[in-house]
Amino acid sequence: MADYGEKITKDLTIRYVAVLAVLGSLAIASFLGLARIMMDAESGTALVNVAGRQSALVERVAFLGTRLSIIPAGNAERAEVERSFTDAINLLESSHAGLLAGMPELRAPKVPSAALQALYFGPGGTVDADIRAFAQHARVLVLRSPAMPALDDPDLAAVVAAASGPLLRQLETLTALYQRENEERLVSLSALHGAALVAILGLLVISAAGVFQPMVSRLKADIEERGRAEKGLRDSEERLWKILEECPVGVSVSRRADGKVVFANTRFCEIIGVADREEVVGQFARNHYVDDDQRRRVIAQLKAQGKIDDQEVEFVRRDGTQFWSLLTVRTTRVEDDAVNLAWVYDISAIKVAEEKLKLTAKVVESASEAVVITNIRNEIEYVNPAFSIITEYQAEEVLGLNPRMLQSGRHDGDFYRAMWTEIAKTGRWQGEIWNRRKSGEFYAEWLSIAAIKDEHGNSTHHIAIFSDITHRKEDEERVWRQANYDLLTGLPNRALFMDRLSQAVRQGRREGKKFALMFLDLDGFKQVNDTLGHAAGDILLQQTAVRLTECMRSSDTVARLAGDEFTCILSGIHGREDASMVAAKILERLTEPFDLEGKVGHVRGSIGIALFPDNASDENSLLKLADHAMYSVKKSGKNNFEFSSWVDEVAAV
Repeated sequence: MADYGEKITKDLTIRYVAVLAVLGSLAIASFLGLARIMMDAESGTALVNVAGRQSALVERVAFLGTRLSIIPAGNAERAEVERSFTDAINLLESSHAGLLAGMPELRAPKVPSAALQALYFGPGGTVDADIRAFAQHARVLVLRSPAMPALDDPDLAAVVAAASGPLLRQLETLTALYQRENEERLVSLSALHGAALVAILGLLVISAAGVFQPMVSRLKADIEERGRAEKGLRDSEERLWKILEECPVGVSVSRRADGKVVFANTRFCEIIGVADREEVVGQFARNHYVDDDQRRRVIAQLKAQGKIDDQEVEFVRRDGTQFWSLLTVRTTRVEDDAVNLAWVYDISAIKVAEEKLKLTAKVVESASEAVVITNIRNEIEYVNPAFSIITEYQAEEVLGLNPRMLQSGRHDGDFYRAMWTEIAKTGRWQGEIWNRRKSGEFYAEWLSIAAIKDEHGNSTHHIAIFSDITHRKEDEERVWRQANYDLLTGLPNRALFMDRLSQAVRQGRREGKKFALMFLDLDGFKQVNDTLGHAAGDILLQQTAVRLTECMRSSDTVARLAGDEFTCILSGIHGREDASMVAAKILERLTEPFDLEGKVGHVRGSIGIALFPDNASDENSLLKLADHAMYSVKKSGKNNFEFSSWVDEVAAV
């Protein structure tokens, strides 16, 4: 009964507080209504004053305009009159604008009513147009200052006429209309406020009456409800046990006094591995823990916090197998007994999955290949330590960014479009790509990208795995250059030259274009070697390579076959004239002295030229013909060039 009395007292307190709240609300509402009336009265009075002030301003402007016509320029009084004249015009215009737009200095600015607008703009009057015209005429008089307006000045006459004519009458009508509307508005607001007060008082009476009458009914209903509640409580307990029995999570209830299980649902028995509920009920709850240490930790936390939330605990099944569970415990009372209500969820499979994830994470973290995971918006969500080692970017610097920040600029848009098209089509892509480290250094990587999809087949993430292959590329480049370029001069060697010559032949056949093959042998090179030494000869060959390259275009090829023999492929020529010009330029450059580290060397050149397709249509024949033409030059005196002839071609074949 103590609880019941406390409940009634609480209800009465709430109702009294509610009545007081209603009284306070009504008082505030009444005050706000009265404040509104006062604000409207103040605003209306201000409007009437401003409207009435316009008539005085019109008369003042007319008076001051007349004074300007009789006070000569330069008079000290005239300056004061002009200033007053301008101030009066400004005040008239601002007052007129404030009445039309709603004066901002009023507490409740109001736009003119329909009747006032009719008086301002017609058909009831033309106040707006008349005031604007009046102000315009007055402004003209100001602009003419310091010139004195004549008494018959049209603008002055218009100002004086308006001040004594219909404008003043309209302004008086306007002021009267403002005053009438203000009085009508105050009457309406007062009537509305009175009606509101009557309604408020009625509401107050109803609220006060409603405090006690419902309480009498409530007391009677509460007594009847008490009996029903006791019966409902018993029914509720029965439903609770049924709900716990059907719960898909294992549930057990044990007495705190002796630790014995008094209830276990079917799912709990399945988790423990028993077929009969009686094998669990009546037994000690501690028998389910894998060891006493686990049990003591749970009991200590339960004593300290009064509950356990989702704690991972290792239990043991009836057959002795151990398993991980998620345990939640609440203390409560059932039939006047203090009990522990426990929910047990078997998380063995989750723990196995977690161990696999931990192992996978360790593998990824310790991998020597960089791993990058991006979301569907291509924003980086994860990078492993190898990524930071290769790119020099720390994880916190790139998370949330687009991987395009690593682009080197060596690949065009078509390359990346093809890559993403392949990923969209097959779900993966791999290949070689150049990127840029944080320091700006370029590096080559072997990149594999795979799309991660959900159960519906939609891509949710992309995982990229790449390794730094820069050193391998450099080694490949070094081996390739050693295999295809002359180590002394840096020019293509015989192997690369023959490949370029084959390409030139194929292109010439395909596009119907001509090219020339030059075979050059240095005259006097052996003498330089014998007199100045092999080191000087090597320098001469290097400088020769430079001079030959300077005589050629970037699309042409200069190669060193062996010793002092060089070849040149001139692409895109039109005939012998083009080849002759280049050959003559080469011979001229070769006649210039060679600076061989303090020593001077002199050589000349003999050049044989074969044209494609005029002389031959395959690379071997062209080379033989050019070589034959070069030897022909040597026989005829050296330091010249000669084209292959048909006779040469027949002889070579």
